[in-house]
Amino acid sequence: MRLFIGIRISDEIKEKISSLERKIKEKLKEARIVPSENLHITLKFLGEVEKEKVGLIGDVIEDISSNFPPFDMEVKGIGKFPEKGKIRVLWVGADADDNLRNLNKIIEERMEKLSFPRENRFKEHITIARFKSNPNNERLAEFLKKYKESVWGKMKVENIEIIESILKPEGPVYKTLKSYKLRR
Repeated sequence: MRLFIGIRISDEIKEKISSLERKIKEKLKEARIVPSENLHITLKFLGEVEKEKVGLIGDVIEDISSNFPPFDMEVKGIGKFPEKGKIRVLWVGADADDNLRNLNKIIEERMEKLSFPRENRFKEHITIARFKSNPNNERLAEFLKKYKESVWGKMKVENIEIIESILKPEGPVYKTLKSYKLRR
């Protein structure tokens, strides 16, 4: 099973991002839009995991969520990965003070104890489009400048989830295996 730990985005914010995605299709023909049902923040990508290990991962996430309070998050701005070179991803940002970064750090530490490699490259973002080929740089720069200060909405983060990524020819399908309520 291909798994990650993440946060689903509210329907209200998905709707606002969808209107942006329509504009992306018009301006950046090379973009492959992420379907709104797949919009999320990845806190930790786990990769291929044996079914037997899912319960253990769940126990750890249950413990983390029971000791981490719900928090507010604002979805705003826009950017690309990588900053230099061939662009692969277009994203909108997520600002939750340090809560997302702290949650990521705790999950990284705890998952490392379960033999998942630690990554130190967390960026608070929601991927909205991917590119197989480079878009027109001038149009991309214009697009990024236009939406740099845009706010896509606010939401209360109350759950983290273990999500399975099922790869299909038309794109991945994300299935929540278990949702954990943040509480403290």
